[in-house]
This record gives sequence, C-alpha cells and structure tokens, in this order.
Amino acid sequence: MKTSEMIIAFAGDFIETGNSMEQRQSCLNAACTAWNIANLPKHQRRRALQRYLQRYREENQGVEDVVFLRKDMEQLIKQKTKKFGQVEKPIVHAEIREDGARYSIFAVSVRMEEGG
Repeated sequence: MKTSEMIIAFAGDFIETGNSMEQRQSCLNAACTAWNIANLPKHQRRRALQRYLQRYREENQGVEDVVFLRKDMEQLIKQKTKKFGQVEKPIVHAEIREDGARYSIFAVSVRMEEGG
C-alpha cells in the first residue's frame, strides 16, 4: 500500500475538515506529524506532542487554546497505531494536489535501515 493511501485511510476524514486546499494542506501536515509521533516509542510520544503544540502556538500568535488540536492529534496518533502500527517509515513530505473537483495526496516516506 502506498504511503498516500495509508494517510487517507487513517486521516482522510480529518483532512476533509479543511474548507480550502490551504486548510486541507494544514490538516495533512498535522496528520503527517501525528504519523511520525506514532512511530516513536510509546514513552516518547507525549513529549513529542507537547513540543509540536508549543511550536504551533509560537507559529500561530494569538492561539492560546490548543485543546481541540491536542484531541485531534491524540486521535490521529491512536488511529495510525491501530491501523498501521507495523509501518514505521517516517513521512518526510506530503502535499495536496488539485485534480479538478477532486484532490490527491502525494507523499514521500523513507525506509529506515536496520542499525541506523
């Protein structure tokens, strides 16, 4: 299964919440971050999520409350783990591409070599 297909399978509904291509891209970016956090050992995920939320606040001045974003990210991490827990390759790039009235996702992931 392609990485883009896995993204749609675990986060398609979340991505669809965006009302514009820009918003969908933002949702896709969040989904990819959740994917990569889910790849971490369980004991490292909470701290990684906290760092992500802190960066989000810094980059989006005026946003204080990230409760909903935290909830969404936790759900995405859970979904990724449930559906694709065995897939540990990180996503390094993903973008939404318009295709008429529809859109497609292009994603790049890397295979981690054993031992480094």
